[in-house]
Amino acid sequence: MVDLSPYMRLAIDQARMSLREGNCGFGAVIVKDDRLIARARDAEKTAADPTAHAEITAIRMAAVQLGRDLSGAVLVCTHEPCPMCAAAMLWSGIAEIAYGCSIKAAIAMGRRRIDLPCREIYARAGRELIAHQGMLRTECEILYNQEVRDRIDQLRDADQSKLEALARELSTRREQWFSKNSVSFESHSGDPIGRAYEVFLKKLGITAAEAPVVHCDEASLVLRSSNFCPTLEACRILDLDTRFVCRHLTEKPTTDLLRQIHPKLRFTRNYESLRPNTPYCEEMIILDE
Repeated sequence: MVDLSPYMRLAIDQARMSLREGNCGFGAVIVKDDRLIARARDAEKTAADPTAHAEITAIRMAAVQLGRDLSGAVLVCTHEPCPMCAAAMLWSGIAEIAYGCSIKAAIAMGRRRIDLPCREIYARAGRELIAHQGMLRTECEILYNQEVRDRIDQLRDADQSKLEALARELSTRREQWFSKNSVSFESHSGDPIGRAYEVFLKKLGITAAEAPVVHCDEASLVLRSSNFCPTLEACRILDLDTRFVCRHLTEKPTTDLLRQIHPKLRFTRNYESLRPNTPYCEEMIILDE
């Protein structure tokens, strides 16, 4: 069997381009005899065309090269096709598909979808569909994560001024959050650094295993974060430099949060060791003299 994962990565690239363009984030590739025939992304918003789905566009492009009958071709797409696209596949003769995010998974993530799997459409037509489900699932599902989508909307066309305005809003929200939750942070009441780390984990909703401490003394703590980060994923999709975005968006709000514990606490990062350029983000909580 042909390894379709490299083609899925091409489809993911198309989906990312779709999101950068302001569309819905779907990518599709058509392959035949281990040869790339077509690659496409949705353009529903920019083209003002509700039928401009990635899969249908890819089918049209492939048909220009191979003719109406696409028998023997494989459709590789980031998301399980909707009923409209599944029907187009059926009429084109495509009988094999690989996809990352299923309709059911998207619905479970809170997204609106028609709950009709492509296999069922083929079954009702008396046709068999070979389906490779969940290929590069994690990478594909990130494209449809609502937190990531929200962050993309925030960061699109963001310059330093916009990031600093967003940071001020974030500082206010974090200070309000601390005010509501401060009574729950008493386990390190005599240790500002330990309490700051506890608050940091709690606010981000992550575990110590996702941000392990690699150094700690009375004046500083160094941790290495590898948790899921919507800002990181949005920067990857929008092709933004996390060193620039994180410095201006989240460093000061995190310091403002920690200063609710002690006025001399400060948060910073090693910007030479920041994802996606390294496997983790090296971050520091410092108690200034």
